Amino acid sequence: MTGGPEEPRHPVRVVHQRTGLTPATLRAWERRYGVVRPGRTEGRQRLYSDEDVERLTLLRALTESGRPIRLVAGLPLHEARTLLEQDRRAEAPPAGASLGAAEGRVAEALAHARALDGDALHACLRQAAFTLGAPSFLDDMVAPFLTELGEQWARGEIGPGHEHLASAAVEAVLAWLTDSAPAAVGNRTIVLVTLPGERHQLGARLAAAAATLEGWKVAYLGADLPPAEITRAARGVAATAVAVSAVLSPPPEGAAAQVGALRLALPAAIPLLVGGRGAAALLAQVGSLAGVQRVEGLAGLRAVLRARP
Repeated sequence: MTGGPEEPRHPVRVVHQRTGLTPATLRAWERRYGVVRPGRTEGRQRLYSDEDVERLTLLRALTESGRPIRLVAGLPLHEARTLLEQDRRAEAPPAGASLGAAEGRVAEALAHARALDGDALHACLRQAAFTLGAPSFLDDMVAPFLTELGEQWARGEIGPGHEHLASAAVEAVLAWLTDSAPAAVGNRTIVLVTLPGERHQLGARLAAAAATLEGWKVAYLGADLPPAEITRAARGVAATAVAVSAVLSPPPEGAAAQVGALRLALPAAIPLLVGGRGAAALLAQVGSLAGVQRVEGLAGLRAVLRARP
């Protein structure tokens, strides 16, 4: 018999998918503001009720409209619904609403990076992760931010110091975002890496964060690794997928041969995924090769991971 709306029955992963709130945000809101009080399984895993999910969805919408969580955390459900309706009916958006938009966050982050203000950039990224939710934060804010940063560097508008500062801030926030992710379910493990000559590793790091939030175990190996070492690592962790990030276009000399060597060295059952801005150019050089699959952005990676048993 199905219980009522107050019965705890949804694990953290389901709540994340339904509300867009990251596990880190859920924990922070529970610990600091007591927004919900989840139940527990026998194994002490948190379980949320339908009412909890509705409440969290309403609170996320209210914070995206510009209202601080500390001011709305204690609202009863009916008051939260009424307040959200009022916000949506208002002719002008509440103060600060534009700050929740991904494009505005990207522009803000770029300004902090150009000013070499690491603290402000870090705060901007963390706040965006809270207000946008993990998928939108990664896809609509961090990825465009890094792309534009790279283009400004290529045009000579910023220097290596700007890129290093921005990379450090992004790395720190991605680590914070994934540290509180639920434990991986099952034996699905992905290795993420870049090939020799490809030293831009933030694309792979973004993919690692996305895979972690999808409930996969992740072996993130960094940049510039030869096929033999990637294969050794894949066997060592019993990987079920290997993903290569390719940013440079045209690709580094010999990159196509490296992809071929890696594909031949990996067990046939392990798919080799190739993504990033340089993926199309790289795979055009590789040609038709069974077991090699291009993924289009983080959304494409998620689709592939969700399709795996």
